[in-house]
Amino acid sequence: MTIACPMSFAQQRLCFLHWLDPSGFAQSTARCFRVTGPLDTTALSAAVDVLVARHESLRTVFPLGTHQHVLPDGRGHLHVLDVADESEAPRQAEALVSQPFDIENGPLLRLTVLRSGPETHFLVFSAHLLVADGCSLQVFFEELAIAYRAAVLGEPAGLPELPVRYTDWAEWQREQLTDSRRAELSRWWRQRLSGLPLMLDLVPPRRALGRGRRMHHVLPTEVTAAVRAFASAERQTVFTVLAAACGVVLGHAASRQQVLLGLAVANRDPPEIERVLGFFVNTVALRIDLSGDPDFRELLVRVAGTLAASYAHKDLPFEQLVAELAPPRDPTRSPIVQVNFAHHPLGTIGALELHGCSVKEHLLDFATAKFELTVRVEETPDGTSIVWAEFDESMFDTGFVDGLLSAYEEVLRAAAPGVPVSRLLPARSATERALTRIFSDVLGLEAVGPYDDFFRLGGHSLQLIDIAVRVRAELGPHIGLRDLYANPTVAGAAALLEPSGASR
Repeated sequence: MTIACPMSFAQQRLCFLHWLDPSGFAQSTARCFRVTGPLDTTALSAAVDVLVARHESLRTVFPLGTHQHVLPDGRGHLHVLDVADESEAPRQAEALVSQPFDIENGPLLRLTVLRSGPETHFLVFSAHLLVADGCSLQVFFEELAIAYRAAVLGEPAGLPELPVRYTDWAEWQREQLTDSRRAELSRWWRQRLSGLPLMLDLVPPRRALGRGRRMHHVLPTEVTAAVRAFASAERQTVFTVLAAACGVVLGHAASRQQVLLGLAVANRDPPEIERVLGFFVNTVALRIDLSGDPDFRELLVRVAGTLAASYAHKDLPFEQLVAELAPPRDPTRSPIVQVNFAHHPLGTIGALELHGCSVKEHLLDFATAKFELTVRVEETPDGTSIVWAEFDESMFDTGFVDGLLSAYEEVLRAAAPGVPVSRLLPARSATERALTRIFSDVLGLEAVGPYDDFFRLGGHSLQLIDIAVRVRAELGPHIGLRDLYANPTVAGAAALLEPSGASR
């Protein structure tokens, strides 16, 4: 018998976003694993069935309206496909995860095994965020490993019964958010964000189309270790140091002294929901205050204090905060926060193990753009950290994002207790200085910042030709007009002239 239950506030927001663009992928997640060894697909199918029966969110659908429907069918429907060879598997995987979800009929969890040889398989996982957030993925992969091992050995999975269901939590959330509590939270956030610009103009307004792209920059072991040591010496968290540095870079890029970062808060305070799958996450705005050019130690104190206060008031659903502040509707921007920041310490991204097999993640050339820009720092077992930038390529060009990632490393390298934040920014290269002079001359301006958009400064197409001619005459290399048009900043043009392969 199908059971209808009210959605959580977060599910309502996700459903609205999905119904706005049912063909989009921004509200989904996908992973792919290369599995070497005697993978037992029958046992894997049985393990998936165990998890779907155990977690009601994996058999929930969302017809148009305000309720979610929990289906009685507890099967996972694992699909096994043969591919011609191993080189074909990644292409098939990307095609699979690119398929849109039907949230009204399901399934909202898809698992496919691509078999390229007797002991070579690719396990492709994709899920809609309505049924599984980031913490849920870690739980899912841990329990899948347990259930698969039990199925291979012919033993019961032995997973303990869950004390509550996701629908129980959704009902509890509504009970906790009383009218008085909602008014208290709304009042606090209005005061906290009063007078702050709710749009971070990193680039001129362009319509966000949700076309995701992903780039990365590897932070060497010495930088990762220095950040950890610095955080310990200052009695701050690594997250605080990383978020503060991100605020410095974004503030410089947008010429702002106040930056709002979006943080995805796990929202799993009750211990009963620790192992429950579902979408619990709420977005919280973190204010980074760069005013007065504080030194980095003072900035950390500011960020830590703001972070603690924001977390203490995290229970106001983000969509209700948007309704409360009522920012001007702008189809080119997400409301209130346009940049999301996340830090994933070692062992928190959901690794997969399968009994008797070797499993290694295969990174898909597939990215979603849940925000205009997401900066995510992921720690790795070898002591490095990877800074991922997931962005809407209809808004940001690769040269601009590459410049942000490079600047982020430079800020982390230069961070020290007594150093003002204005001195943390990377020194400009000879090429960038020359390009600044050329841009300024052509535009007739005294100063042009590295991320100032040529067209937003008043430039037009014929002047862009002048830029290209001057670059060829004075610097030697030629920049194609199309490339310059797509990268209309000093930093973007410099990245074209000085490509950095390590950051891609």
